[in-house]
Amino acid sequence: MSSKKNKDYDDAARWAEEDMVLPRNSTTARRGEDAAAAGRALLARAHAGRPSLDPQAEPGTESPKRQVRLPQAVSEQVDTIAAAQGRRAAEVMREAITLYVQEHQTAQR
Repeated sequence: MSSKKNKDYDDAARWAEEDMVLPRNSTTARRGEDAAAAGRALLARAHAGRPSLDPQAEPGTESPKRQVRLPQAVSEQVDTIAAAQGRRAAEVMREAITLYVQEHQTAQR
């Protein structure tokens, strides 16, 4: 990286820390603890990778992963269904497993 580029970053940082003035009644600018909390939330989302499949999960929580082997014919059928629905095979399988679990939980009660 050239020293000119470093100097630009240094100038921008100095301006943001010393010279930049936020409008008093800004509805978008955050200050103090609100700004710090927004920054932490942004970093948590940035490091979280893919969003969790569980809407109740904390940021950065990974969804559990299962792997199964399928007969070739079943695998091809899943791909055909996914293509016909404009979805990914993983979404189709996730839905199928969810429906199976719900049906069997109801049957056990």
